[in-house]
Amino acid sequence: MKIKTVIHIALFWLSLFSVNAQEKWTLEKCLSFADSSNLNLKTKKVDLLIAEIQQKQSKLNILPTINAGGTHGYNWGQSIDPFTNQFATDRVRTNNFYASSSWNIFSGLQNYYLKQRNELSIQETTHEIDIQRRNLHIDITAAYMQILLNHYLIEAAENQVAYSLESESLSKERFKNGYATNYDVLSLSSQLALDSAMLRQAKNNFEYSSLLLSQLLNSKDEIEIEIHSIESLEKGEISINREEFSQNPEFQLATTRINLQEYDLKMKKAQLLPTLAINSSLGSGYSGNSKIQVGSEFLPKPFEVQMRENFYQSAVLTLNVPIFNNGRVHSEIKIAEAELTKTKLNQEIMFQDLRNKVEQLENEITNEKLNSKALKKALEVSEKRFEASTEQYESGVINVQSYIELRSNLFKTQADYYTALITLRFKEKMLKTLYER
Repeated sequence: MKIKTVIHIALFWLSLFSVNAQEKWTLEKCLSFADSSNLNLKTKKVDLLIAEIQQKQSKLNILPTINAGGTHGYNWGQSIDPFTNQFATDRVRTNNFYASSSWNIFSGLQNYYLKQRNELSIQETTHEIDIQRRNLHIDITAAYMQILLNHYLIEAAENQVAYSLESESLSKERFKNGYATNYDVLSLSSQLALDSAMLRQAKNNFEYSSLLLSQLLNSKDEIEIEIHSIESLEKGEISINREEFSQNPEFQLATTRINLQEYDLKMKKAQLLPTLAINSSLGSGYSGNSKIQVGSEFLPKPFEVQMRENFYQSAVLTLNVPIFNNGRVHSEIKIAEAELTKTKLNQEIMFQDLRNKVEQLENEITNEKLNSKALKKALEVSEKRFEASTEQYESGVINVQSYIELRSNLFKTQADYYTALITLRFKEKMLKTLYER
């Protein structure tokens, strides 16, 4: 019996140790984990792999092709033998061995432009991955900061419930001694119920934001983030290097897409240029219908003799000069020019939207800084007023309604301050991501 008790105690402390030893998730760890686990990012990385393969293939397109083959077959019925050019009516065995090669010596620079374009396609996909990763980081940061905010709101709500419990207990004691009315007791009991409901709602919000973070991270395990004190957030102002705006992925993506469209136009124009190609082949064959007289019989020529006699070679140089193709190429060029103009306009719109977003964020950050400073001062004043009101209520100077109102104002000011401070830090992080890759 004692052994079982010892085992149970040991398991209990081991479970406590494992819980306490569980590593908490920092924001940096969440972001790093998302980079390797997010399914959308993994899919986009497959697109990058495809673009790299296409770029490698475009380099190989400038090389000649070489192919070899052989056949072994039988013919029945009347047919023309390909080596003797004679009709054959019996079953005839045929063999053919060949090798061929083709090489586009000049393709109007289309292969060169395609290679350059595929290199830009890799850059385009890379920038798209950067944008997708940046947006994912923003979503994760928002969820992480929401968890922090809900944690601070839970602390504030717990303090509010503690005050309500203490106040309710005090009012009941004063009611017994004749220093308070039943109305005071009921008012404080009602406030306690409201504060308890507010605490429950804060805990629900905390659980929901934790669930949202787990879903964004694609993690099935429970995630416990590292909670910093509110003072650390007050001192944690983020530095932003505004000279790195050119590293913004949207900025680079816009430039890359313009270059891509320019190469599309060059490839269309290249169709007006002549092309030069060479095709060559060699081979030999065997036919059972090719015979020689041996004594009084006609027998098929030996295999090695036919392979030597039937050996052939060919080389064809082809020059193709475009003269008139129903205006198709010219129309495609005009469309490509229009698409290039459209792409430049779209990128200008993107630049404008991006700069507007940056300016709006900078303005919001300035306002949030002023708002958080004002709320911090208001919180300090509200805390002092509440301390004074507690003494006044206990001594009977102020009534219960005034006391409840001051305490509610304290909680509201706390919530507003926490919200403003975390909103400020979140928007600073957003602005930092817009200036950096």
